[in-house]
Amino acid sequence: MNSMNPKIIKTNVKSFKPLCTDKLPFGRKIDLFRELKAWRQDPQTKSTWLSQKRKSFATALKEAKDLYGVREYFAEFGKNDDSFQIFYRT
Repeated sequence: MNSMNPKIIKTNVKSFKPLCTDKLPFGRKIDLFRELKAWRQDPQTKSTWLSQKRKSFATALKEAKDLYGVREYFAEFGKNDDSFQIFYRT
């Protein structure tokens, strides 16, 4: 990501909430990134791609929650991206 297309992180997993803001220095985020990697590779975690073309992120996420029965999710995308990958658990 660059300054023209800043990275946005959205999640409802409590332990990953600090990643949603840039207030923590990178050194403190390293453990969170390791935990996130393990969470993504867990067999219970599924992933899919969502399109947010001509609609907001919130609308795309709500549709995915209804369609897949999402309980926990983690999404990382650029501000101007049309589609993004979401990792979720049901």
